Amino acid sequence: MNTTKFSMAMIIGLLLFSLQLFAQGNQVNMFIKYDFEHIADSSKKAEPITRSVYLYIADENSYYAMAPMEKSQPQGAFHMSMDAVDQSDALVNLYTPFAAGEAPCLVAMLGRLYKVQPNKVYKIDWAITDEKKDIGGYTCYKATGQFGGRNYVAWFTEEIPFPVGPWKLHGLPGAILEAADSTNEVRFRYAGLDKVTDRTNLMDIDKLPELPYEKYRKALENSKSNKLGAMMAQLPPGAVVKFKTQDGREISREQAEALMKEKGKDKQQFELNNPVERTIN
Repeated sequence: MNTTKFSMAMIIGLLLFSLQLFAQGNQVNMFIKYDFEHIADSSKKAEPITRSVYLYIADENSYYAMAPMEKSQPQGAFHMSMDAVDQSDALVNLYTPFAAGEAPCLVAMLGRLYKVQPNKVYKIDWAITDEKKDIGGYTCYKATGQFGGRNYVAWFTEEIPFPVGPWKLHGLPGAILEAADSTNEVRFRYAGLDKVTDRTNLMDIDKLPELPYEKYRKALENSKSNKLGAMMAQLPPGAVVKFKTQDGREISREQAEALMKEKGKDKQQFELNNPVERTIN
């Protein structure tokens, strides 16, 4: 099986017409695009999962997403990859507050949107070095740290003064533009930065129902047999659903269901035996 093809999961853009979900005053200042690479199946090292991921940065929070936000929708949009979690545990929607003592949490679609509480608070003890290099025109410094059973090298810039980074890698005195683990099985490469002029608000996750991490994992497993049906069954009133392929092509629900069935056959040939987070924090 070609895992690159497999990683081209469908995207559901849920255009939620409920303005109260989006926090006024928590506007996105900029976003960083990364090229993500993960050897998730150790028996297929020549076929890593590859995907573009996005980090949206506001004044008080950041939002790591599997797909770009809909600029044409001022009220925002939520995207979900139909089988991203089956491919890589780093393909999630993750909301990270900057305030001390507040932990990142997942924003998950399981029939409806949930705020998924982490099962353990974590902190990466970064060691900052004097080594530096240029990435995208920004002066970046090297830092090393351990997380999830992996040793990471990260390159961050103080020219973007937010303690942000891709996925769960953050906590440095500037934005992480590139990061990789010591085995090169997990890599985040800088692919561009845009400052936002058409300001969009981040979601106010405090208005979402909370779900413990253990229940989230159980619900995720239960939904795998018919993930599309499970999600459609409890959509919020007024939601408009668009089905898109990874390359942005819009398709019908019938086509989405057919693709899901076909991908189900491919999953039998793929095993997530090398997760990004080897030890769950």
